[in-house]
Amino acid sequence: MNRFLKPADFLNSSNEPRRAGFEIEFGNISARDTAKALQKKMGGEINEISPFKMILEKSSIGNIKIERDADILLSAKHRTFFEKINPEINHSSILKEIEGGIDKLSSFIVPCEIVTDPLLFEDFIKLDEIVALLTELNVQGTQDSILNAYGLHINPSTPDLTSKTMISYIQAFLLIEEWLIEKSDIDPTRRYLTNFIDPFPQDYCDITLNSDYTPENEQLIADYMQYNPTRNRALDFLPVLCEIDKDLVFEKLNPVEKNLVHSRPAFHYRLPNCKIGDSDWKIADEWNRWWFVEMLASDDNLRMELIKKWQLSRITFSDNPLKVWIETVDNFLSDNFRS
Repeated sequence: MNRFLKPADFLNSSNEPRRAGFEIEFGNISARDTAKALQKKMGGEINEISPFKMILEKSSIGNIKIERDADILLSAKHRTFFEKINPEINHSSILKEIEGGIDKLSSFIVPCEIVTDPLLFEDFIKLDEIVALLTELNVQGTQDSILNAYGLHINPSTPDLTSKTMISYIQAFLLIEEWLIEKSDIDPTRRYLTNFIDPFPQDYCDITLNSDYTPENEQLIADYMQYNPTRNRALDFLPVLCEIDKDLVFEKLNPVEKNLVHSRPAFHYRLPNCKIGDSDWKIADEWNRWWFVEMLASDDNLRMELIKKWQLSRITFSDNPLKVWIETVDNFLSDNFRS
């Protein structure tokens, strides 16, 4: 059985257990076939929104959304087109056949996505059932093609929405981002040929990785949006910052980004690969690497200590500073956190 590590800040400010949602991307199968297989394995009832989007309601882990992740498939423009041709006939059966065919064809080039409800920590283990089922269905993972920029997204709820907590998570992630990339063996296609997980700008790191960086939320959001007016970061803070002050965030977002960002009191960790079909790959391993962000965010003294090491590394000459920093982080985490 795969073991998920428990975060230090397990309860939120309401003294309730924190939860985390998971988004699993894969290819080579239709949304409908995925939903049917999940229903057989985990129970529930399928609510078909369209051939591209379905919800498995009341499964053994709550509601599960299954959809083909492409705006062109989820839009209703083609429906409007048919209605203009002849508004007097019933187009539902024609549209169903066309959309179903598009879904099957697109399964080779557009990822399908499973999105869980926010899960309690003790239910994380049930994710193994989903991975096992997808493996049986012979779906494609990140590793199966250079075109497969598939990811596993983890959405942990926040302990609270205070500026102190936001800063602690931002600092913790920035300090170990390169270590996470190295340890997660991030696929080159996802890292270099797409902008899904672009790195945080160095100027932003210089501002935030400082023991004196203690802004209130308004200034924290202003700083973040100045350098990161996009969801394309390995750890996307836009949903949780929108939960704090949506108007302030949306001032700096372009129209496309505005349509994609939704407020929620959760971080959006987008870095990991989704290597369904690889027997060595486990969701628990990806969560357990995120666990180090949780632990570092919860310990102010250790985080400040690592910030000092980071600042020192910036003025220390090295032939390969990135490699040296990753080794520094690796040793620091090994010495201070026992998994």
